Amino acid sequence: MTMISTRAQQVAAMADARARDGFALVALDGMGGSGKSSLATALVEVRGAVVVHGDDFYRPMDPEERAGLDPVQGYHRYFDWQRLREEVLLPLAAGRGGAYRRYDWETGTLAPDEIHTVPRSGIVVVEGVYTARPELADHYDLLVYVDTPREESMRRLRARGHDHGPIDWESRWRLAEEHYLATTRPRERAHLVVAGD
Repeated sequence: MTMISTRAQQVAAMADARARDGFALVALDGMGGSGKSSLATALVEVRGAVVVHGDDFYRPMDPEERAGLDPVQGYHRYFDWQRLREEVLLPLAAGRGGAYRRYDWETGTLAPDEIHTVPRSGIVVVEGVYTARPELADHYDLLVYVDTPREESMRRLRARGHDHGPIDWESRWRLAEEHYLATTRPRERAHLVVAGD
C-alpha cells in the first residue's frame, strides 16, 4: 500500500468514527500544492468518497477589482465560502443532497450548464485552501490539515505551471493564503494533521 493510500485509510477511519447516520463531511485544508487533491483522489479510490473542490467556489469578479485586493481582502473575497455553505454544507447538514455550479477558470464565470450534485451518503470531502475557515468549520465532522513545507508546495505549484491569471497571481494568492493560515490557524484547529504526499 502506498503512503497516500495509508493516509487516506487513516482519514477514512477517523471519518467513520465521527460519522452520523453513516455519513461524514470532511474538510481537507492546507497550502496550495500541499497534496490535498491527491489525498482526496486517494479517498475516492479507497472508500468511494465524493469530492467537492474548493477551486469550484472561486468568486467571479471583475479582473481589475480582483487585482486591487490586498491580502486581507483577498482572503475574504477570492473564495466564495458563502456559496459553498449555502449550496453544499447547509443542505448536507439538513439531511439533503447539495448541488452547485463550478467556477469556470476559462471564462471567469460560473459554468452555466453544469450542475454538480453532492449526495448525503458515505464520505463527502471538501478539499481546498480556505475550506476549513472558521465560518465553515462547525459544518464538518472532521477537519484534516495536509501539512507540507512551503518550499515543497511552491515547487509543486510551479512544476504544474499553476497560473490562473496575471503574472502576479501566485504572489497575490500566496499572500492571501498566508494571511489565512496565520490568522485562523487551520493546522492547530484540525482534528487530524497528515503529511502531504
